[in-house]
Amino acid sequence: MRNSAGRAACSRKRENEMRIPVNTLPCLIALLFASSGALPAQPPPAREAVFDYTNPLDFSYQYFDGKTSHTEKELRDPCIIREGDTYYLVFTMYPFRGREERHLEEVDMGSSPGIQMFSTKDFKAWKTGNWLVKSSELPQDCPYKHRFWAPEIHKVNGKFYVIFTADNWVDPKYNLDGKWGMYTYIGVADSVTGLYEHITRIPYGPCDTTLFCDSDGTFYVVMPKGEIYIQKLDLSGLEKGVIKRVGEEKRIVTKSNADIGVAVSTTYLEGPWLEHMGNKYVLFFAAPYPDRSPDPEYRGYWVGAACADQIMGPYQKDPRGKVFFGGHIAVFDGPDGRKWFSYRWERDNRARGLLCIDPMDLDKDGRIQATDHLGEATVPMK
Repeated sequence: MRNSAGRAACSRKRENEMRIPVNTLPCLIALLFASSGALPAQPPPAREAVFDYTNPLDFSYQYFDGKTSHTEKELRDPCIIREGDTYYLVFTMYPFRGREERHLEEVDMGSSPGIQMFSTKDFKAWKTGNWLVKSSELPQDCPYKHRFWAPEIHKVNGKFYVIFTADNWVDPKYNLDGKWGMYTYIGVADSVTGLYEHITRIPYGPCDTTLFCDSDGTFYVVMPKGEIYIQKLDLSGLEKGVIKRVGEEKRIVTKSNADIGVAVSTTYLEGPWLEHMGNKYVLFFAAPYPDRSPDPEYRGYWVGAACADQIMGPYQKDPRGKVFFGGHIAVFDGPDGRKWFSYRWERDNRARGLLCIDPMDLDKDGRIQATDHLGEATVPMK
């Protein structure tokens, strides 16, 4: 018995000596892989999320001339609004002309066919959407049956407002003033894609009038009349077909650049867009400079900007007088958390008239930092 017990004890001792502590296993496994020349696969380093795009964007639309449908790429006054993960686009559609006697026998009397919506999630693949307003579906006496210039969509308190310039080319009596002209209309919808209803004229709203709602819920119209004016707007009666301009109409930006010491002034101002960025009200406007300006740096269809601490001003014009090429722009919430702008290429003939987008920033001095560009670009996502 004693010998048997001794042998058992020795066996247990040898067994314990051969047992490998659990906490040494990872080291032994690593040594094993090292001795065999192979290491376990490591996860790849995390890649920085980026957004890439190429200007001009690959965008086109169809135009029906009454006989055949054509693919058109040129547009004017593009306006993009973001809703969720989707970007929606409206713009002035071809043909871009006003009322001309020689075109009245053509489809839609030679007018732009209306306001059609397009959408994208990545600015590469586009979907054709519904018509917000379509000339051929409107009655002959509709006061907003033709033109459809400079459409914009603005979201305010869960509602969507479309604003555009239109008139009736059939007979002057169908226009609310009983004469030919250009008039601004606003409609409202519960969804960005419509149905837009209660389309009502803004009293004496000129072409390219834009809409803005401040944080306190007050609406304003910003109006180009050679120079830029602002006024409060009462939309409380919109569903009854009543819009009222309220209080003072105030001039906030002049076409003369004498106020910033620049010798060359713009021919006129148009295409305004008001945005709240940081703690500033930033007013963008299209600033056409004379093609024969004595200073070659001040020629072409530029964008200007002015900033203010209060919505009614005073606005301080950017001392450069011009910010970037592009003319009539719109501002939207971009993919990287910054403000971006939509515009048509204006600088030269490489892509003239085609849709472009780019980001913008407001620096510590209240100046817009942005530029127009062609080709590929990549921005980091926040």
